[in-house]
Amino acid sequence: MVRFISAAGVALALATSTRAHTVPLSHGMSQLSQRDLAKTALLDNFDALTADPSRIPPIAKGTATKWDAGRYPQNCYDKAREAISDEDARPKCELRDLEIYDVTYEDCPSGRDPWVLCRCSNAELSLQDTIDGMGTVPPGARSNVLHIVTMNGFGGGGGYSDGNSIFCGGAPSKTWFSHESMHCNDRDGFAFSNGDVFNNAINADSCVPDSYANNNPTEDFAQVGTYLNYDINGHPIDYTGKDASCMGNQLNAARDYLAERLDKNGACFNAPGTDGIVNEKRSTTIIEKDPNSSYEKLLPHTPYAHAEFF
Repeated sequence: MVRFISAAGVALALATSTRAHTVPLSHGMSQLSQRDLAKTALLDNFDALTADPSRIPPIAKGTATKWDAGRYPQNCYDKAREAISDEDARPKCELRDLEIYDVTYEDCPSGRDPWVLCRCSNAELSLQDTIDGMGTVPPGARSNVLHIVTMNGFGGGGGYSDGNSIFCGGAPSKTWFSHESMHCNDRDGFAFSNGDVFNNAINADSCVPDSYANNNPTEDFAQVGTYLNYDINGHPIDYTGKDASCMGNQLNAARDYLAERLDKNGACFNAPGTDGIVNEKRSTTIIEKDPNSSYEKLLPHTPYAHAEFF
């Protein structure tokens, strides 16, 4: 076993975001959530939220324990054997380079199985930065994320969630961890962002957090949740020169829905999952394979949706 302890409390040193605006369509997204909101953007983007280390929520200290080689969660294994691109049929990560870790956090001493972090050894996002990035997400919201899977971006970058796990290729901005975690919390509520409560709040407001939130209610919810995390747990967002009351209904709706999951001193819990890793099901849906062997079959390239945060 190899043990790695992150340096908590240190500002994340991630690559500066390059803005390539896309319209991501998350898995299972309804027609409602694909509509353009056409609202005023309070901010162009969230760069201001991370411009000073004091604005970032405090990092919960995390410890990672490496799995023995030869055992891989199914969704990690499948992401690794995807083709790099439509033009490059090599796998995103050779099996011998695939690292799996159990990750625990000091703010979750009980009530939660370890998070499972899957990383290709050539990923731009380091192991420490991944652990610390998730450590900026409050424990309740973090609990709804079952796996974190990071790969090399091969000259690009992007990320997405599948409802309970988050995937990254490249080096994301600091707010990406909160954004994708909020997607997992949205799906935990059977797409709260597609329901009447949140959509009525959008309709009653004149603005959304930033330009990216205008894509659809699903992305808006993830940005609203991220705004709340940074406002509540980082530094109150009083430094932008903008009045956030124009999105007050969205903030209130998301705050009520997320409730204690936004509390940095909140409790952790085991969330339901689809990959057999949590809730004492670690022997289920685990691929056992010689790490020096080749994949029996490659999967087609699946583009990362959220290029906005890279």
